[in-house]
Amino acid sequence: MRIRDLGIVGYKDAIDLQENVLRRRIENEISDTLILLEHDPVLTLGRMESEASIIDRAFFDKKNIPVIFSDRGGKITYHAPGQLVIYPIVDLREKKRDVSRYIDFLEKTMVRAFDGLGVAAERIADRRGVWIGGKKIAFIGVGVRKWVTFHGACININNDIAPFSRIHPCGEDWIKVTSVREILGRAIEMDMAKKVFADQFIKDLEAEYGIKNAGNI
Repeated sequence: MRIRDLGIVGYKDAIDLQENVLRRRIENEISDTLILLEHDPVLTLGRMESEASIIDRAFFDKKNIPVIFSDRGGKITYHAPGQLVIYPIVDLREKKRDVSRYIDFLEKTMVRAFDGLGVAAERIADRRGVWIGGKKIAFIGVGVRKWVTFHGACININNDIAPFSRIHPCGEDWIKVTSVREILGRAIEMDMAKKVFADQFIKDLEAEYGIKNAGNI
């Protein structure tokens, strides 16, 4: 598996790169690829969302934070530096063609990765994402094209979570949000977080799907 760390990148630039990687994976020109990045501040709306979940549009307009519609699943979320975004481009054509199972896999591997950071996260029945103390710390919004995955998950590591109070996260007015920094009371190195999540993803991908990948960040 190739691992590509893009650093901090604008949302549209990241999506253009992802589309190129996705196309090349569908055509079997490249191997599975795990894209790691942080986005410049942006609100993204999934296929199931409208701008109705933005509580305070003036707040985002004042900060020149764009609102962008995305072709991922899910609803609304906020991205900013300090939040780890993972985009796995993985070929499932000869594997288990089950989107719900793939989302379950993403949640389980993130819970294990959080444990590696000393954070006791969990899954909650009938609620997507990853949670700590009833607060959401990781969000999932995936796409699948010709049974190759794209988009993925965003994980609150060191990012400012205050802007989440200006929206209904995931389109729900009851969801509260947290971060690793808030839980631990300190920031952690993003390079370490990337390595923990990437290594756990690769390990669990082989266990869940039998996809043997060698690679380290």
